[in-house]
Amino acid sequence: MNKRRFLQAAGSFVAVGSAGLLMRSALAADGRLLPSPGMDIGPFYPVEKPAEVDADLTRLTGHSARARGQVIEVCGRVLSTDGKPVAQARVEIWQANAVGRYSHHGDNHAQLALDTDFQGYAMQKTDGQGRFRFLTIKPGAYPAGDFVRAPHIHFDVSGRWDRLITQMYFPGEAALAQDKVLLHDMEGETSPLPERIFGRLVPGASTLESGAPLYAFDVVLYNG
Repeated sequence: MNKRRFLQAAGSFVAVGSAGLLMRSALAADGRLLPSPGMDIGPFYPVEKPAEVDADLTRLTGHSARARGQVIEVCGRVLSTDGKPVAQARVEIWQANAVGRYSHHGDNHAQLALDTDFQGYAMQKTDGQGRFRFLTIKPGAYPAGDFVRAPHIHFDVSGRWDRLITQMYFPGEAALAQDKVLLHDMEGETSPLPERIFGRLVPGASTLESGAPLYAFDVVLYNG
């Protein structure tokens, strides 16, 4: 699928998106949804945005090569704690490439290769049902001093009233148990880590990339 066809497909979420693929958000004791946990913004937020910020992070206009690594789709909803969708929420994501390197001047992991075909950052607005979807690469783990950061995708979500910075993790990763940033962010909720921080894997379910795994991930804002 070329860039233009991808953008057309991504814009037709209402027609092709299946509610059955979306995750069930965790409930509090009063029956409201639990807000997504606030997490560290990290040192690699791209204050200077790349030239392209569309929902396909795997291709850049004018590049003959595609980003290296496993292509995945990430889709979900932005909701308030009363379960209502937050339409036109601004959703930003940024992440490391497949080997764990960010396209950021502050990432000094010179032993990890940059991928000049990877966009690394994207922004979109949710649709009328609060839904978003991105096509990207599964990020790699990377060293952070005396520990390893587990693969994750950063989210910065701004709704009508709230802004939340959080992260989506991947279930089953070996580095989860010793990722000091994650364990600090989730202090008090580490045994076990809560399901709501993980993308729910739906193998082969992507409608944007045939055969690609899809990770369903909802972001819940307190007020919306």
